[in-house]
Amino acid sequence: MSLLEVRNVSKYFGGLKANDNISFNLEKGELVGLIGPNGAGKTTLFNCISGLHPVSSGEIFFDGENITKLKAHEVARRGLARTFQVYAASGDLSVEENVMVGCFMRTRSRAIARARASEILRDLKLQALSHYLVSELPVAAQKKVTMATALGSEPKLLLLDEVAAGLNPNEIEEIMAAIGHVHRDLGITVMLIEHVMELVMKVSQRVIVLDYGKKIADGKPEAIARDPQVIRAYLGERFVREHVREAK
Repeated sequence: MSLLEVRNVSKYFGGLKANDNISFNLEKGELVGLIGPNGAGKTTLFNCISGLHPVSSGEIFFDGENITKLKAHEVARRGLARTFQVYAASGDLSVEENVMVGCFMRTRSRAIARARASEILRDLKLQALSHYLVSELPVAAQKKVTMATALGSEPKLLLLDEVAAGLNPNEIEEIMAAIGHVHRDLGITVMLIEHVMELVMKVSQRVIVLDYGKKIADGKPEAIARDPQVIRAYLGERFVREHVREAK
């Protein structure tokens, strides 16, 4: 049984078809990248999976349960957590307090939440920043705090939405290390949206590609990088013709 099953999911906003009959499975323990040009429907799909948007048609199953009609907080309680493109942690709280917010998904005890938050901050090498206000931190650290807060809910599946956006190469390396730790050492299944192709191709075991709301490819990173449909979606028909001509 797959951890996540997306079956023929479509999402419409008026006459706009943001997701068009998308299907895929995500197995427990996988790390899967979700890529595509701007406007391809990636974040909309995450919103549907996590319960923020109701689907227009299709079904979503998580850990064997049909979650298609559940609200976001109900999906989160079942073990699915996510981060957002737009910075979502509270700048009025300390780093530790932000992570505690995620921990309160599983406990009402402040002592337990604080202990769990401290553990997560150590895991992500953020313990030295625990008493800083999040608003005082650089962007890279803020993004790691959003990951830490999501981990506080003890997810089986973590959805990461552009956690490397706006970072420099050194910061991207740090985020890659954090994602690898979450996946490899903590044993959490991960699916990530990302435009930083170096990150996607290095950390992903499999890559799914969307274009104009449709799934156009699904496979190993090395196969995706050579796929003419994917190249066409990113670089255009002319580049595909030249790429094919050079390969002959």
